[in-house]
Amino acid sequence: MDICLRRYQYYGLRVNKNIYSRMGTLVIPAYTILTWKEIDMLRHLNIPLDEGDVEHGSILFLVESAIKEMKEVCEKIRFSDQLPLHDIREKIIPIIVEMSQHIDLKPIFNHLEQHDDYTYRHSIGVALLSRLIGKAKGLSSPEILELTTAGFLHDIGKAHIPEEILNKPGKLTREEFSLVKDHTKFGYDLLRKASGLSVRHALVALQHHEREDGSGYPYGLKGKDIDPYSKIVAVADVFHAMISKRSYKEPVPFYTVLKEISDDMYGPLEPSTTLCFLRRIMDMLIGSSVILSNGSEGKIIMVSSTDPVHPLVEVNGKYIDLSKEQTIQLDRIV
Repeated sequence: MDICLRRYQYYGLRVNKNIYSRMGTLVIPAYTILTWKEIDMLRHLNIPLDEGDVEHGSILFLVESAIKEMKEVCEKIRFSDQLPLHDIREKIIPIIVEMSQHIDLKPIFNHLEQHDDYTYRHSIGVALLSRLIGKAKGLSSPEILELTTAGFLHDIGKAHIPEEILNKPGKLTREEFSLVKDHTKFGYDLLRKASGLSVRHALVALQHHEREDGSGYPYGLKGKDIDPYSKIVAVADVFHAMISKRSYKEPVPFYTVLKEISDDMYGPLEPSTTLCFLRRIMDMLIGSSVILSNGSEGKIIMVSSTDPVHPLVEVNGKYIDLSKEQTIQLDRIV
């Protein structure tokens, strides 16, 4: 593999030793996580990297550091009822931006599906997914940054919900469920009084459980009355919640979630946003192995722009277009 390309595949990984220039100058200290800045510096100095220089899986250190920062944010809110916006913008959002640029996002999402610290992992996952959707919809860089921040803050009102309720393993009582639903209003109030945020951040916190057909909460709004960012975050929120393990449920299989979201595309969820999301996720899965409903194992070759959850699959040299095949369906992604 070309040296330049090999460097870039190590983005997000952690070096396991000091990296020196040809003159013996320390360039990158041991245990530094490689960002584009470090990689470009290595390219400029013509310093090669190989498999023995990095710890694979180190991208997860980015995830864990973001979770740690999120915990501290929630603790500050519970203590002072003030949003530490500077910490969020300087410590957390840059990590999410870095994660979104990683070549392979699958290990990141796999890590975020774990049930430990779900509320914190969920905020990061929704921010990352919202960012991907915003890019797929062609939003500008400032809009994508605003959307990423809004996605991260969408559940911030849960800082006012007791953790024993959020993490309750059994079914919530009517009173507990009512309190949990109020996180949308708590978040709106918190973000509206925070200096330096646009009203759209508060609207996303308030509206991300509203639905196109009026079936959502807290106000049962319909499509035209829901902010576009709220519609994007709603799709990201539903997807990440379904694929995640919770204290009271196992994760729903990945492809089952995509199929259910596709089925909701012309009901609760906004169609163009949902289609952009499904295309983006399925594009990431091109080359992945799949099991079909007849038991055959194949590989995703191509994804349709109009029906992404029914891709073109290769099975033993034969191509099957699942958007046209009536008797065979994609059962699961391996």
